[in-house]
Order: sequence, then structure tokens, then C-alpha cells
Amino acid sequence: MHSMAARFRVEDTFEIASRGIFVAHGEILAGTVRSGQHVVTPPGLSAPVDAVESALLSATGGRANVALCFRYRDREELARWQGLTLAGRTLELTDTRDGEHRAPAV
Repeated sequence: MHSMAARFRVEDTFEIASRGIFVAHGEILAGTVRSGQHVVTPPGLSAPVDAVESALLSATGGRANVALCFRYRDREELARWQGLTLAGRTLELTDTRDGEHRAPAV
């Protein structure tokens, strides 16, 4: 079992094709989000967080939103992620993949 590093509520998602990334923007509910983390819940986002940005503005609230960026391998992977319907859902992130254990520092 792994501990959650962060919880993130998704407001909406979109693609930036010129950068080859899928973006989930919203609000951090708990913890700290950072590059390299993996989404545990809900299942289906198979890549680690590629970047965390905060310059995207919410059209509804006029505030800056945190954006989690995921780099997709191909159009099929992007289509799977778009099919997850993440808007309104809470992502649980961890610092390691499910079942992966970090080696102790030497």
C-alpha cells in the first residue's frame, strides 16, 4: 500500500497538440503536486505528471488554476484519456507507481 501524496479536483481537461500534452486543470485539495507523480485514482491515466503549471486562468472565476500536464505517446492514448471524463472528479496522486518501491538512498 502507498500513501497519497496529493488530491486534486479536476475542473476541466483539454489538449495542447503543439506540445503533445493532455492537461487537467483544477484545484489542489490536499498535499503537494509535482512532476513524476502517478495518478492512482481513478485508474486510466497511465503516464506520470510531466509538468505542473499555474498560469491557466479559469474563465468562470477569473482565478489562476493549477494544471497537471501529461505527455501522451500517441493519439490512441490521448483518446483513452479524453474518454475518462475527469471533469468534476478527484485525482489521488502518489510519488510511486502502484506496487513500485523506491530503493533507499545510499
